[in-house]
Amino acid sequence: MPGSTWQAFRVPAVLAALALLGACASTPAADPSKDWAMVPATKLARVEGPAEPVVAAVPQEIQNATPSTDALVSSPVPPESSAPLAELTNVFDRIRLGYKLPDSADRSIAGLARYFAGKPEFLDRTFDRAERYLYYVVRELEARDMPLELALLPAIESAYNPYAYSRARAAGIWQFIAPTARRYEVRVNWWQDGRRDIVDSTRAALDYLSELHTMFGGDWFLAVAAYNCGEAGVQRAINKARRAGKPTDFWHLKLPRETRGYVPSLLAMARIVADPEKYGLEFASIANRPYFAQVEVGSQIDLRLAAMLLNVSEDELHELNPAFNRWATDPDGPHHLLVPFLVAPEFARTVASLSTELRMPVERYRVADGESMQGLARDRDIPVATIRRMNGIMTAELHSGEDILLPASKVAPLRAGLIIEGETPLPGHRRHTYVVRRGETLASIARRNHVGVEELAQLNGLTTSSHLSAGNKLVLEVSDHKVKHRKKKTTRSAAAVAAATPRKLSDLGSRGAAAALAARAATLAVVADDAHLSDG
Repeated sequence: MPGSTWQAFRVPAVLAALALLGACASTPAADPSKDWAMVPATKLARVEGPAEPVVAAVPQEIQNATPSTDALVSSPVPPESSAPLAELTNVFDRIRLGYKLPDSADRSIAGLARYFAGKPEFLDRTFDRAERYLYYVVRELEARDMPLELALLPAIESAYNPYAYSRARAAGIWQFIAPTARRYEVRVNWWQDGRRDIVDSTRAALDYLSELHTMFGGDWFLAVAAYNCGEAGVQRAINKARRAGKPTDFWHLKLPRETRGYVPSLLAMARIVADPEKYGLEFASIANRPYFAQVEVGSQIDLRLAAMLLNVSEDELHELNPAFNRWATDPDGPHHLLVPFLVAPEFARTVASLSTELRMPVERYRVADGESMQGLARDRDIPVATIRRMNGIMTAELHSGEDILLPASKVAPLRAGLIIEGETPLPGHRRHTYVVRRGETLASIARRNHVGVEELAQLNGLTTSSHLSAGNKLVLEVSDHKVKHRKKKTTRSAAAVAAATPRKLSDLGSRGAAAALAARAATLAVVADDAHLSDG
């Protein structure tokens, strides 16, 4: 915990910790009443935070045997190239200097600015979360010479909550849907959802925005609008305006109601950040320096062990690495963690001194009569592929009396409700694309493939009554072993998560563009310990 210190690192001590982890058959559910400490009200100064984490010390003989941390620790952002910018203490000052978007006299912007200014608690929560991520996002935008107003886009999209999940099935601070994530090679599987990964999702979001900026002739307003409703929707509106002989800039296009409020919302937030005092606010400072560094750990690691070695809470480690679905990292990588910046070198040394077996504790298990790999995978809640990989087994066959390796503790979900049904395949299942033929319906396709029609509809973002046309493509999820039965649901549906999530949206009833923003905010179903966010 912050403020405490391990006097010395000893391998036996780590072994004892691993034994404790191995004894845990499951992970307690997160306490939904626990919230991150918020910044004081925006009219007040920030209070002192907790002490910096301290990494366990490594004996000299182990230090001499481990590789240099230079090869293991990296900053996700490029080195500072501007001394004046580096000398700033508050990242908000840096953002203000990087504004590039043209202002507009559109009345909706002033109305939205007043609306946001009237929600200081929302602003507190949003920028308290952003404290971990904002410097990184700003530096990435600078490296691409993009407007720094775009650093405020996640405030509009998700209130900077990496666990925000919408009924449109968008996830993370940048609110990617699964098809867009695949398009930009964001990794989503049983172990992790890269849409929640701060580094990978930011890379993908800025790639997408840059493409849109080029696609729409260097017009950032059109690019941001297309980020919200899709490039096809914006292009259709432009084509329609051209045919009618009307202007084709954002302010004159006939776009969806939400999108018409989306760009003004970003500009309104930018106005507040530019001059908080004008709106009766005083933003708490966010340090203009890295919050985290990236450490290569080399192989799969138990996140509870990593938190112990860092001497930080498991919650803090997961806030820096929100992509992980389980209490262990993906065995296929990428094998890196984001950790508090100041302790990264020592943590890298400590992890490098541990064998693979110590990083991810395993147990030797003797197969009993009648046991199968599928059954063991189901009991341990892990994919069959994980057992195969751990044991170098190419087939799914096991023999009585055979010794195999299994995870020493159940690789349980990190948080209740974190894994949303339909986003990742169930253990022992795979997905493939199905091309709809003439005359087929969701019901007929579901029957032919032995899945429930509701499951098929939900997996593809449809309703059970959706009309299909020949040539449409659907995602089908089937058992690796072609078991012909309807799958049991093992995770909550997005609708169930949304219904169970406490909200604070009753006061979002402003008219016009503000109502459009509130309509978007109402779609957020927050899958996190912070149960208050849905007003984003």
